[in-house]
Amino acid sequence: MRFLDPVVLAQLRNLKLGALRRRAEGVAGGKHRSVAFAFNQEFAQHRAYSPGDELKYLDWKVYARKDRYFIRQSQEEQSLRAHLLVDTSGSMAFQLDGAAPKYEHACRVAAALAYLVLRDGDAAGLVTFDTEPGAVLPPRQSLAQLELIDSALAARVPSGKTDLGAVLHRVGARLGRRSLLILISDLLGEPSRVLEAVKAFRARKHEVVAIRVLDPAERDLDIEGAVRFEGLEDGETLLCDVEVVRAAYREAFERQLRLYESGFHQSGIPYVAVYTDEPPVRSIERLLSLFR
Repeated sequence: MRFLDPVVLAQLRNLKLGALRRRAEGVAGGKHRSVAFAFNQEFAQHRAYSPGDELKYLDWKVYARKDRYFIRQSQEEQSLRAHLLVDTSGSMAFQLDGAAPKYEHACRVAAALAYLVLRDGDAAGLVTFDTEPGAVLPPRQSLAQLELIDSALAARVPSGKTDLGAVLHRVGARLGRRSLLILISDLLGEPSRVLEAVKAFRARKHEVVAIRVLDPAERDLDIEGAVRFEGLEDGETLLCDVEVVRAAYREAFERQLRLYESGFHQSGIPYVAVYTDEPPVRSIERLLSLFR
């Protein structure tokens, strides 16, 4: 696989979705048992124990053999459905000074999250988008789904314009029953329209998590001298002296950052901004820290 390697898989070993799954359970129809639970329910599979799981469902026979905790799942349990929504618009191709493109980082984060979902026996799917929804993989529980997600991400090349608010509305119209939606994007759009589209997901009873992927150069603009900037989505160019515009740019960047932070917070939507100079696993750790 292109976006997951043995080193990353080893780093993911001790990470659990835990509280994120429990947050999604009430809204997105995650793992839960019927109130009419019966002793003769047919056993389906085991999954690794996560903090917060009810101890009465631990399989002590498996613990005696493996010295690890596992939860027994019956066929009447409903699995969590997670859709990874990954931005493939032109701005996601941005990179500077040898750092990974934003799209590369987004794909690695998406693949790692898909692995965590599938490892626990839940269902993971994928939707890529630019001006329109692109690759669409309905959620599946099989670990073979991970290869399909990886291949679909690798087949996409960031390009073209996007109206992020509008395309997210179209993505939402394609989704089925209530799910956990993990949006991975640079969110370079009008914050009010993007927030409106994401809140529409909540109105459809989905649980939503937003991960904003940025390059440190977009935050700092630590470039010197006269620079010709070229738009990755519209191809327009702008020649300017960075020293002259740096302070105003940083102020505008911070203002947009605060708009997203406050907007997502007021909507009750977990949100984290991650940067391409950090390992993807660290990005996921910072996301999961929101739920502790």
